[in-house]
Amino acid sequence: MKTIFRSFNVAVLVAAFCVAGATAGLAQDPCSDTAGQDALSNKVRELFPKTDLASQTAKIDAGKQFVEKYGACDSAKEFADYLKTNLPKWEAGHDKVKTAAEQKPFIDKFNAGLKTRNWDDVYAAGKELIARWPEEFRAAELVLGSIGLDETAKTPRVTKWNDDTLKYAKMAIADLESGKKFTTYELPGFVFKNKDDALGWMNYTVGYITAMDKGNKKDAVTYLYKASQAASDTASNSVVYETIGLYYFDEVNRLVEDVKAKIATQSKDDTEEVAKQKVEVIKQAVAQLNGTAERALDVYARAYKFAPKDEKNKAYRDKLYKNLQDVYKVRFGKPEGLDAYIASTTAKPLPNPTSPITPVFDPEPAAAPATSTSGSTTTTTPAPAAEKPDAKTPAKPVAKPAAAAKPQSGAVITAAKKKKA
Repeated sequence: MKTIFRSFNVAVLVAAFCVAGATAGLAQDPCSDTAGQDALSNKVRELFPKTDLASQTAKIDAGKQFVEKYGACDSAKEFADYLKTNLPKWEAGHDKVKTAAEQKPFIDKFNAGLKTRNWDDVYAAGKELIARWPEEFRAAELVLGSIGLDETAKTPRVTKWNDDTLKYAKMAIADLESGKKFTTYELPGFVFKNKDDALGWMNYTVGYITAMDKGNKKDAVTYLYKASQAASDTASNSVVYETIGLYYFDEVNRLVEDVKAKIATQSKDDTEEVAKQKVEVIKQAVAQLNGTAERALDVYARAYKFAPKDEKNKAYRDKLYKNLQDVYKVRFGKPEGLDAYIASTTAKPLPNPTSPITPVFDPEPAAAPATSTSGSTTTTTPAPAAEKPDAKTPAKPVAKPAAAAKPQSGAVITAAKKKKA
């Protein structure tokens, strides 16, 4: 019985293979399917002039089907060869149209946000454009890296966007310094003359926000110094120097207290040797104070030199001059000679604030008024710095003047070039 069933199953399988073979033999030769060839070629031709994304997709799909089905047929060779040459071009164009469709809502949101100063929308759209298409939209870094500057200069300050501003300003600095391509340096409200000008303003922005919002004046001066040395409007912006001055002024006040503390350690019970050692320590501290005060005078002199001289900024200039007087008195103990000092100091290169400060030792006076005495040694306490400079800065010229912007129409930022009026 097993043998019979086995023979039966084999017979069934043989029959099945025979049927399959017969069916395959009856399949139509694609090269004789002229109706199918005509249908697909006509579909490609019908869709060819249409530029919308759906039509381009359908045209490419129909072309691929034609090549796959009939590409080896002599009767279809001419059209198949045409498709093989042009399908890659169509796919590239299709990708551009698809990308443009994806970019459009972000571009529209970015541009509308710029016009209405809706910075939340500008950041939301700009971040997407930079993250997804950095080569096309690198210029958006300059916008996202600028917004916090004006906002921080307001009264009261608005610091909501400062972390993002710092992030993108530093990103722009890195890209500018490495020579990456920016499609434009001009966007409404954020117009830069060229690469160097953009670098100056990005460094100024980072330095100003780091000092005035984050309270880190020490790190800020690195960026502010770069802004002062750039081939940019920032090199003649008084607030750049004033903000460096705030760092030095803090140092002056700290060093005054340090000197006073060292003088307070003197005692009438000190031995002559100990007394002399203390005096030498005090002299070194005073020399460091002198050098720091001169650095402060240097940057405040430049801030005063570049401050606008119009009536609107008179109070600002007066405040700068008052700060200069305070530091000058700490350094030289007298008010006379300040104007000449300002003129001579600003004619020299600005010292890098990150470089070590050289102590300045004054000649020993013939006779100095004693405030504390130890043995035969007398020291004089330096005058403390007067009123600390106002941390506020004027609304202008902190930020880049909007008047520098060129008239615009149409899209502000595009996938290719910025459109001009």
